[in-house]
Amino acid sequence: MMTGATSAEVRRSVTAALRALEEAQEPDGSFPLTVVPSRPPVTPADNLFSTAMVLGLLPGGLRPETVSRATAYLFGRREAQGPWAWVADGSLPPDADDTACCLGALAAVGAALDHAGGVRLLRRFWRLGGPFRTWLARGMWGSRDRDDPVVNCNVLWAIQQLGTAPRRAERAAVGRIVARAQGATRYYCSAASVAWAAARVGIPTPRLLPPADALLAGRPLECALWLLASRKPPPAAGKLLLNMQETDGSWPAEAWLHDHRGDWQSRPVTTAFAVAALSRMTALT
Repeated sequence: MMTGATSAEVRRSVTAALRALEEAQEPDGSFPLTVVPSRPPVTPADNLFSTAMVLGLLPGGLRPETVSRATAYLFGRREAQGPWAWVADGSLPPDADDTACCLGALAAVGAALDHAGGVRLLRRFWRLGGPFRTWLARGMWGSRDRDDPVVNCNVLWAIQQLGTAPRRAERAAVGRIVARAQGATRYYCSAASVAWAAARVGIPTPRLLPPADALLAGRPLECALWLLASRKPPPAAGKLLLNMQETDGSWPAEAWLHDHRGDWQSRPVTTAFAVAALSRMTALT
């Protein structure tokens, strides 16, 4: 049985978690992202990326009306030229992560999309020789120090979700930036995000190993990411994740994204990753 947890425990956990996610959805259809109070980032929190992530992780788990509202929110945030941006006020250029995760999530739920056009849009972020740049802009925004392995993996995932096989040069370039990753990245707080994003597109990360179970206690997002990333999930991690679930069915928020000053977190995103991890563990048994 799944790392010490029974199938009945997992079913109850997932049912409660999906109910908590539906209750967490905002009136506009989004799922909230918040700043970490002890480390506030420079840029304000925005619900676009967290909404795309929840939808992309659980396209078949949420109720149709929940999916419909989230889908409408994502489409409503799309810019006139096709991409998406972190905030809606035009203060930031379009970025590959928002664009990829929105396109991938919308494709996953079967939304009406120009799939070939979406792939062309994502390939506008490709820099000569690779990998994919994070920001669709010149100057400092386009500098190589802003390239991120998780962002690059998310672009590959979205290309695949849109029904196109990544080019050999694209996979090779993304593989190289992933291979250089050792810990936190430019935009992600944990190496576990690298391991998960790479595993999702079939890129191995032999240098990134999950910590001991004792170090995952109290860290539900970290635990869920390693459960999703690991070929052989950490011993007892599934049960550990269940034990961190709160009475309302959700899991506590944990630092997930960051800029040069501070971190963002999202209870719905942590919960969605936990549900995806538990579902994978059940499928492996």
